Formats: sequence, structure tokens, C-alpha cells
Amino acid sequence: MSKEYEAPIEVEDTDVEYTDDQATTVGSDLTSVTSSVFQYVYENGRRYASDRTAAHYYLPNDELEQERLDLAHHGWNVGLKGELHLATLPKDKRIKVLDLGTGTGIWAIDFGDMYPQAEVIGSDISPIQPGWVPPNVKFEIDDYEEEWVHKKESFDFIHGRNIVGAVKDWPALIKQAYEALAPGGKFELQETHLNGTYSDDGTYEKSKLVPYVNALQEAGKAGGVRIDITPELGTLLEQAGFKVTCHKRRWPVGTWAKDPKMKEIGKCCSTVCIMGAEAYGLAAFTRVLGMKTDDAMKIIKDAVQAYGDNKVHTIYPVYIYVAEKP
Repeated sequence: MSKEYEAPIEVEDTDVEYTDDQATTVGSDLTSVTSSVFQYVYENGRRYASDRTAAHYYLPNDELEQERLDLAHHGWNVGLKGELHLATLPKDKRIKVLDLGTGTGIWAIDFGDMYPQAEVIGSDISPIQPGWVPPNVKFEIDDYEEEWVHKKESFDFIHGRNIVGAVKDWPALIKQAYEALAPGGKFELQETHLNGTYSDDGTYEKSKLVPYVNALQEAGKAGGVRIDITPELGTLLEQAGFKVTCHKRRWPVGTWAKDPKMKEIGKCCSTVCIMGAEAYGLAAFTRVLGMKTDDAMKIIKDAVQAYGDNKVHTIYPVYIYVAEKP
């Protein structure tokens, strides 16, 4: 672990608390497919993927969630200093790339622009990607937990981001990625340690965010989609035969950090977390834990308050695994 990772994040003197008015501002500012894919599930005012995946995938796919995904992409760009990946890839060679859980397709599109010689495929269970994309980018509607249709050793790079909490069988997924990569190919996972939240000064541990994170972890275990698995992914990748390098970061939530770069990252994280509290929690709490909607929303509202409160110095550990197939 680097000294940069271990050092406390210095807090700026100014404290700003989250208010309900800010919620309105956040909302206004961020204002070959089979027919079964479009059979969405509607619950508690949100739209979710089809019945095929509703049992194990709890995040919505409506416009509000798509806005959150695009903002999260911006946050990753800020946190990684504009880099889409940390794996070393050839820029003068045609490569074939697969983006798992592509969502709105924004990473795949940006990658296609950056590597015009690459062939990029984005796969997702929801058909929410745009129609106008670079000529070297295409999207497929597919569930990466089912048997992959791609040929063995056909990809040079496979990318997954923020898919923790949406995978039931990690060893099976990693095995399929290993088999789909050509020798020397790389598999990169960019993941937040969703229940690894903490603070350097104890403010998170005393906040109302703790019950929310604990409930997410409980729902993940009960539903078979663990959110606490991020630190273990390196071991699982090595067991599959990969040579693994792990890059660790830690990102603040809110604009309380003194360092300007950390402040910028924290601003993105805060907005994404505020928008994502309901996205991650609502279906998980009601479907899996059997909570009443009002009870679930109370926990979510408290989490939103804590995410927006600059007196709560929440930090998320981030892991980027670069795994190379020998």
C-alpha cells in the first residue's frame, strides 16, 4: 500500500451541510434485441431491467439512473486523471475490446474514440445505449453471467467497472474472461469497496450512513450478490491464472477535502452517491430484505443527508485490478 493511500485526507475548515434544496438542484442539473429485453419492471416510481434479471440485479435503468452512470464516468475520469484504463495497451495495433456491463456505453464510446483502430463491444442487459456511436463501437444485449457467445481467445482487453453488486458467481465470470482473452490479453476491473466506507476522524462511523451501508451489505449477502467482495477480487483473479497488479485509491465524498484535486473528486462522488442511494438501496431493501417502502426510504433519506453533509468525512476505497493472461 502506497504512502499516498495511507496518508489522511486533510479537511478544509469550511463545513457545509446538505439541505433538501440541494436535492432539487442536483436533479435539475443532471437533468439483435429480443422483445423480452423491453419488458421492464416498474417499482416505487423507478424502472428496472426485465424479469429475466430482476431477481439478482437491483439497480434501475431509467433516465435518472442513466444520468447517474454518466456522471460516475466523469468522476472516474477525474479520479484517474483522464485515463480510461490503467492497463498498458498497444496504440499502434488493432485490438478487440469487450466492456462488461456497459450501461449507457459512455466508456466504450470514449475508448473507441481514443483507439480508432480498436474493435469495441459493449454488453449490457438493458438496451439503453445511444444509436449514434463511433464506427468501431457496437453494443450487444447480453448477460455476462450466462455462457458467453464470443470465441475463445478472441479479445485483447476486457473491462469492467462498478459491477460489484451485480455479479452472483465471480469465479465463473473471471473464468469466462480468462478463456475469452488471447494470451497476453488483459482484464481490468475498476471497483469501489462499497461497504469499506470509513473516515480518518470518526465522523463517518458516527453518521446515519452506517445503517444504510450495513443494510446494503445484508441485502447483498441475502441476494447472493456480495458488495463486500472487492478486496478479494485480486485473489480470485490469481486463482484463475492471471498475473495481477492492484492499484489502490481512496476518494472522499463531499467538498470537505483541502486538496483541490480531492475536492473535485469529492464533489463528483457526493453527487453520484446522493443520486445512487435510492438506486442501490430501494429494490435491495424492499425485494430482498422485505422492508416496507417507507422504512427503506427513511434509511435512504438519512444516507442522502450524510452524503451531502461536509461535516461527515466519508471515504471510499477504490481498487483497480489489472490482470494479465500469461
